[in-house]
Amino acid sequence: MLMLKADNDNAIIVLHEIYGINDHIKRMCNIYHESGFDIFCPDLLRRDTHFLYEQHEQAYNYFKNNCGFNTTAVEQLVNELKEKYKKVIIIGFSVGATLSWLCSETSQCDGVVSFYGSRIRDYIDVMPRCPTLVIQAKYEQAYNPSHLQQKLASKPMMSLYIFNGRHGFCDRFSPSFNEEESKKAMKLSFDFITKIVG
Repeated sequence: MLMLKADNDNAIIVLHEIYGINDHIKRMCNIYHESGFDIFCPDLLRRDTHFLYEQHEQAYNYFKNNCGFNTTAVEQLVNELKEKYKKVIIIGFSVGATLSWLCSETSQCDGVVSFYGSRIRDYIDVMPRCPTLVIQAKYEQAYNPSHLQQKLASKPMMSLYIFNGRHGFCDRFSPSFNEEESKKAMKLSFDFITKIVG
């Protein structure tokens, strides 16, 4: 697990993509840590190394076969952190975003931010029990985010925003990176989190 601690009052759990704890995830952890949060990023893959972007298919299959969308470990981490911190927020990217979406219903976290969780479309019956921000990319290959937005529109405690980019648009190390849209999405996430922690 990657941990960045400085005796802050609030904690963020960062859930990585299929690639594992790579430079993008480390960068996100640092950004949120520098804004005043202790960071906990569990290694969901339980591997010595992360996958490269060129290993997308291998990474996807590894995640599907060895990890999946089981929230138990994340929920246990939330419970441990709730004993030490005022607020615990989960932020997920891609498959980590789908996991964070599932945790919005099942865990005791205080808020969830989900960056382009494409598999949320398979879990539209989830009913968030905490404030939940879903950030989607406009250009997804496998589905139409506007349809997802319509299906989730009536859910309480949930807001969904679609940004003009492709899956991974907040990842500075990805060909999909879109600096302008990334800045907007990050600001939205910070504003959302600030409201939760007061």
